[in-house]
Amino acid sequence: MVNEPEKVCLADAEVRFERMFSAGRLRRMPKGRADTLLFLAVAASVLDPRKSCSEPELNHELETWMADFVDPCSFDHVTVRRYLVDFRLLLRDAPGTRYNTNQTMINHTIEPEVRSIQPGLIFQAVNQAREQRRASRAGDYTV
Repeated sequence: MVNEPEKVCLADAEVRFERMFSAGRLRRMPKGRADTLLFLAVAASVLDPRKSCSEPELNHELETWMADFVDPCSFDHVTVRRYLVDFRLLLRDAPGTRYNTNQTMINHTIEPEVRSIQPGLIFQAVNQAREQRRASRAGDYTV
């Protein structure tokens, strides 16, 4: 019997996002499969589950969501959209023109409270802590 991975809780999600941002803005999809799945489930959870989106609408939503914590020159919303479909967190209609979230898969991946996580705020906190450490170290060298 294969063990099902446990759903990610809010505290674990926050720690994992902090780790993802430890080197600054994301420049690629997280390395580990578990972190990739968490990232994608959170991305999918920001979309309205009652609404079917066109590709341009979906691109806009993802681009807006990613703006505060992703380096757009090396990692873009199109990549995230493709991963969302590949991981079955987004479902396309038969013609491939409309997208809907796969709530079953999202609910299987993250606890309900993780839907409220805001990676942009976590990134800001991690970045601010990094800047404070730099300033502190710089102060250690002044005479």
